[in-house]
Amino acid sequence: MSGDEELFGKAMQDVRRIEVEPRRVVEKPKPQLRQDIHTGHIQSAANSAPAHRPESSAEPWSMKADGVSAERLRQLGAGRPAIDAETDLHGMTREGMYGALSLLMEQALERGWRVLSLVHGRGLHSEDGRAILKDAVYEWLRDGPYAGWVLAAIPKPGAGGGSALVLLRRRR
Repeated sequence: MSGDEELFGKAMQDVRRIEVEPRRVVEKPKPQLRQDIHTGHIQSAANSAPAHRPESSAEPWSMKADGVSAERLRQLGAGRPAIDAETDLHGMTREGMYGALSLLMEQALERGWRVLSLVHGRGLHSEDGRAILKDAVYEWLRDGPYAGWVLAAIPKPGAGGGSALVLLRRRR
C-alpha cells in the first residue's frame, strides 16, 4: 500500500455510508372533473371555457383577447404577475403536447394560476428546421378546447423565441 492510500484509509476509517431512501415515483395528478349538481354531467374546465377566444396580434407569436391592453402585455413580459407554473414540451409529439397542455390547464384553473410558461423550443432540432411544436402550441392556445381561458400569450422575454408566457382568465 502506498503512502497516499494509507493516509486515505486512515482518513476514511470512521466514515459510514449514508442510507438513502429509494426515490418515490409520484404519479401526475389526473385532471379534476367536476360533476354538475343540476344535470349530473361530468365536465372539465374545457367544457366551461368562456366563448371569448384570443386573436392573433400584429406582433408575431402574440395573441390577446379583446380588452387586453398593450400595457398589460408589457407587464406580463416584465414578470407581473409572476409565473405560477412552467412546463417543458421539448421532444413531445403533438398528441403528447395536447395531453400535457390539457392537464396543465386543468391544474391551473383548479388552483387559480394566472401565468404559465410553456417551453416549446425554437425548432432547431426539427428535421426541416421548422418550429412545428411552437406552431402547434400557439394554434392550440388560440383554437383549442381551453382557448376561452386564454387572455394573452406572448414570447417569453429572454428565451430566444423558444418559450411562451400565457395569461389566463380568472375562474369564477
